[in-house]
Amino acid sequence: MDLSVRLQMNADLIPAGCRLADVGCDHGYVPVYLAERNLCNKILALDVREGPLAAARRNIRDAGLTDRIECRLSDGLKGLEAGEVDTLLAAGMGGMLVCRILEQSPDVLTGIHTLVLQPQSDFREVRKKTELLGFGIKDECCCLDDGKWYLAIRASRSGRSQMSRTEEEYRYGWILQEKNDPLYHSYLLGEREKLQKILEKLQAIHIARRSGERILELQKSLDLLDVTLSRFS
Repeated sequence: MDLSVRLQMNADLIPAGCRLADVGCDHGYVPVYLAERNLCNKILALDVREGPLAAARRNIRDAGLTDRIECRLSDGLKGLEAGEVDTLLAAGMGGMLVCRILEQSPDVLTGIHTLVLQPQSDFREVRKKTELLGFGIKDECCCLDDGKWYLAIRASRSGRSQMSRTEEEYRYGWILQEKNDPLYHSYLLGEREKLQKILEKLQAIHIARRSGERILELQKSLDLLDVTLSRFS
C-alpha cells in the first residue's frame, strides 16, 4: 500500500505496537499500510457510513489482511468497548466533529493513551479540547498534498488538564515553531496573505455593511499570527 502524502504523515505518527482504532477510516488505506508492516498489535477500522466501510473491507480483503484488521460500522467511538484500544486516529474530518467524537464516549477515552488527530479545520478548538480532556500535545506535523495544506497532531495521556497555553499558541500551535519547520512557515505566510486580503475588503465596505466586529476579529487573528511568524528564524 502506497499512501498519499497526507495519509503517510498520519501513519508516521502512530506509535509502533499500539492497539489502534481508525475512526472514520474511509477506504482503509492507513490500516492496510500499518498491518502490512506489522506496526500495530491490533487494528480496528471504523466508519459511520456503510459505503466507505464496504470499500475498506474490499481493500483489506484484497491485501489478504482480514485476519489482521476488523471493520465496524460505528458512529465515532460508540462501536468500541472500554479498554479495546489504546490509540485513536481521527483524520480527514472537521475539527468540531473531532471534538464531539472525543467527548461522546468518556468510558472508551479513559483507556486511550495516544491521539493522532488530523482535523480539516478548527485547529484551535481541537488543541484546546485535547488538553482539556487530559492529553498533552507532543508533536505536530504539516504537509502539502495535491495543492492543499494539512496539519496533524499527536497527543499522549498526561493524567491532567494542561490548559496553560496562550491564545496565539492554541490558534497556531507551538511545536512546529520550535522545530522551525520551513513548510509550516510557508503555510502561515499563505494564511496571513489570505487574512490580509479579507480584512482589506471588509475595511472597504465597512460603512455600508457595519462589519466592524468581523474586522476586529480578523485584526486579532493577524496580530496573533504575526507573533507566531516572528518565532521563525
